[in-house]
Amino acid sequence: MRSHQERASDASLWRNRRFVRFWAGMSVSQFGDRISELALPLIAVASLHASAGQVACLTALAWAPNLLAVVLGAWVDHHTHKRRLMVLADLIRAGALLILPAAYLLGGVTLLGLYAVALVTGAAAVLFNTAYPPFFAHLVPRSSYVDANSKLSAGRSASQVVGPAVGGALVQALTAPVAVIADALSFLASAALIGPIRVDEPAVAADEAAGPSLLRRAGEGLVFVVRHPVLRASLGCATTLNFFTFMSSTGLTVLFADRVLGLSAGAIGLAFGIGSTGAVVGAVLAPKISRRIGVGRSIAAGAVLFPTPSR
Repeated sequence: MRSHQERASDASLWRNRRFVRFWAGMSVSQFGDRISELALPLIAVASLHASAGQVACLTALAWAPNLLAVVLGAWVDHHTHKRRLMVLADLIRAGALLILPAAYLLGGVTLLGLYAVALVTGAAAVLFNTAYPPFFAHLVPRSSYVDANSKLSAGRSASQVVGPAVGGALVQALTAPVAVIADALSFLASAALIGPIRVDEPAVAADEAAGPSLLRRAGEGLVFVVRHPVLRASLGCATTLNFFTFMSSTGLTVLFADRVLGLSAGAIGLAFGIGSTGAVVGAVLAPKISRRIGVGRSIAAGAVLFPTPSR
């Protein structure tokens, strides 16, 4: 049985309209992401007959902007309105994705255009994800961080189950470029939901704004992370997991499923959805497990268990 305090914490978050709007915006955009994650490589593989190297390049371009996360983080840190940056990132991603169906209708979808869309949407995603943590910290009470993150993770995990299946069906019925419209609409919905949320974001002092240069602030931030034992370990863990995970990226899996296994878009999406069901269970159980063994041990256990099925 859950304690009265745990039930009250959950209830208070679901009664918090600002958090519910934020959760809904994040969840709907992540649902759309799952469609594009399937549609973009399918465009490359099925429509443009891309090679394995070209599909790998598409994936690399989508994630390349993360290399600038430290510099971008230093800039975002000195920007007062994190919410506006998140809305801007959503609008940029929506606009970039809408180029694909427009090009499809005009008969002009190319691999270079696909690369450009992947790069722009990847850069906007980094902007959103960099502005997200400080906004979240002022939106949710510190005592509710774990529960709030669990709810957000549950929404993300649910999108990983439902999104690919729906995305595969849309791609099969409407073609991949047209299905991308659903992702663009999801970003517009996210911007509409997050835009009106008001939080007390502390203003950047004038002396801070006129302080060290952007590159110097980025360097100081990187040094701080490297010297901090917890942040250094977290960064090393995430970097290692992501590096080896991306070696078997969605794009290459789609390439294998399409050309070697001969699966349809709907079957590929369904397979991705079934493979993500465990993430929903993990997100729901995360608060209870972290309270039982601690947050640090929970992260360590997840890092070990996450790659186990691929061994």
